[in-house]
Amino acid sequence: MTNKEYITKSLNGLIISDDDIEIIMLKGSVNADAPADANACDMAVYHRMSAVIKGMTQNVSEGGYSISWNMDAVKLFYAALCNELGVENVLVNRPKVRDRSNFW
Repeated sequence: MTNKEYITKSLNGLIISDDDIEIIMLKGSVNADAPADANACDMAVYHRMSAVIKGMTQNVSEGGYSISWNMDAVKLFYAALCNELGVENVLVNRPKVRDRSNFW
C-alpha cells in the first residue's frame, strides 16, 4: 500500500477529492508512491485538516438530490486523530487563562 492509497482509504468516508489528497500530501511532504508510513500520513492529515473541512458544505441540494455533512462526525474523526497522535485539537474552543492581576 502506498501513502496515497493509505490517505485515500483513511479519508474515504469524508469524500475527499483527489486534488485535496494531493494537496495534503504535498503540504505534508509525503511521497505519494512510497510505501505507506501511517504516522507521516496521519500527521499530514492533521496539519491539513483545513483542506479536508474546506470541501465540506453543510447542505447541497440540486434537482432532488441532496448531500448533508455530519460535521459532528468530522470533528469526532479529527479528535480521535489528535488523540492517536498525541497532538492538540485546534478545533476545540478552550478558554484561555490570562493573568489580569495588574488590573486590580
